[in-house]
Amino acid sequence: MTTRYLMRLGKTPFDVVDPFLTLERNLLGTNSGNLVYGAAAHKLFSTADTVVDANRYRINAGMAAQVNDEYDGFILPLANAFRPEFEGQLLRTAQFLERLTIPFLLLSCGAQLPLDGDPTALKAMEPTVKRFARAVLNGSSALSVRGEMTADYLASLGFRDVVVVGCPSLALHGPGHRVEVPQALRPGAPIAYNLETKDPFGGDLVEDAEARYRATYIPQEHGTLELMLWASEPYAATDPRLPLERTHPQFTAARAELFIDAYPWIDRLSGMDFSFGARAHGNIAAVLAGTPAVMLAHDSRTLELARYHGIPSLVRGTDPEPGTVQELYAHADFTEFNRGHAERFEALSRFVHDNGFTHIYDAGQEAALADYEQRVASTDFQPAVRPTWLADPPATVQRHAVLQDREVRRKKEQAELRRTASARAAKNDDRLSEMGRRLDAAEKGLAAARPRIEAAERRAAAAEERALAAERRLATAERTLTKVARQAGDAFHRAERAVRIPTRFRDAVSRGRRER
Repeated sequence: MTTRYLMRLGKTPFDVVDPFLTLERNLLGTNSGNLVYGAAAHKLFSTADTVVDANRYRINAGMAAQVNDEYDGFILPLANAFRPEFEGQLLRTAQFLERLTIPFLLLSCGAQLPLDGDPTALKAMEPTVKRFARAVLNGSSALSVRGEMTADYLASLGFRDVVVVGCPSLALHGPGHRVEVPQALRPGAPIAYNLETKDPFGGDLVEDAEARYRATYIPQEHGTLELMLWASEPYAATDPRLPLERTHPQFTAARAELFIDAYPWIDRLSGMDFSFGARAHGNIAAVLAGTPAVMLAHDSRTLELARYHGIPSLVRGTDPEPGTVQELYAHADFTEFNRGHAERFEALSRFVHDNGFTHIYDAGQEAALADYEQRVASTDFQPAVRPTWLADPPATVQRHAVLQDREVRRKKEQAELRRTASARAAKNDDRLSEMGRRLDAAEKGLAAARPRIEAAERRAAAAEERALAAERRLATAERTLTKVARQAGDAFHRAERAVRIPTRFRDAVSRGRRER
């Protein structure tokens, strides 16, 4: 019998979609890093006779009944879910989980905090986070999180049933994965780098990478995918050394590569000698490829993942930032990663088992694992996306960019309307649920009170019967009283007549005497 799981994914690893539709349908969830942990989660639960479907990022309370009917379990891989811009989605997810009757599993989540862990920015969304956490704990043994900073945040809200499992992406190759680091990075070697486009930094390192190595920029965000497909300008660049504008050599020379499938991305990084940058999964993809990487940690997301998994990292603003790639490469020490990877995998495995699920690296799943990896090898994935507009005339490029900018603005306006409508719908759903709970409570109260009501009704009926009997007796008494009164009246009249007879006799005698 086939087991069917639904998983929160934009697409499964085997859904091959072209770049334009990927952008249009937001199959990356705005960031291709989602592909990496999505691929690992999909593989992990693809055990023998199991089918794992993607929910396409659609989730709301109204879906729960159908999911309960059609699936045997729900898997929820999340990244930095505790952040203000994700609150609407988190609320809908909580409402959905509250209505699930099938087993479900939260496969790690994280809080987006500054490096010092200060949760002030999340204060306004605490009710939503608490509701989500309670919904998870109602069906799971614990809240699984990416690192200690998220665990500390949840503890500050009163939640103690928390287990740190890191990011499921590092489970892609099972417990035996290692990264070997060559002693030296030779000049001119192929290397990759990535950027945090919302807060770009590392200009000196990028400049050195471009000058001394065969450097490839591997972006991850929708904005850069849009730039590469439509020549738009989504970023306000302040450092010309960083690849944020279409005039950068990474784009004009078609060296930048953006991947819309996880496995080609990892395979490409296996041919690199080194990777660095501020993107967590850009560097994790390199680690999965067996390529040394150093993470430039700039917030709690990157820092707690690097710390937990033993991925080499430098903390922005705390550690001195190297000015050259060679200096950065000296920090690529994977001793801790290699030492503790199997132990960390076991922690994730134990959490999965504690909640009644099995995974593809369990004993007895060897055939399922081989079949899955063969399926990956035989899938014809999309190639890396490169700029599509290099051969077009400048006027055409500019026209496409202007039209795309307009389209993006329209989509943002529509997205804001959808978010507003969704928030209202979620609140209305909560109100309806609350009304339903109150109605249920009222019905339960009525059911509990029914015996007392019925007893009162019986007492009232008996009292009414007694009252009717009393009325009948009263009517009888009134009739008797009327008869007695009539008889008394008759007797009175007879008495009056009896009194009047002697008087008339006396009068007659007196008249007779006078007449004599």
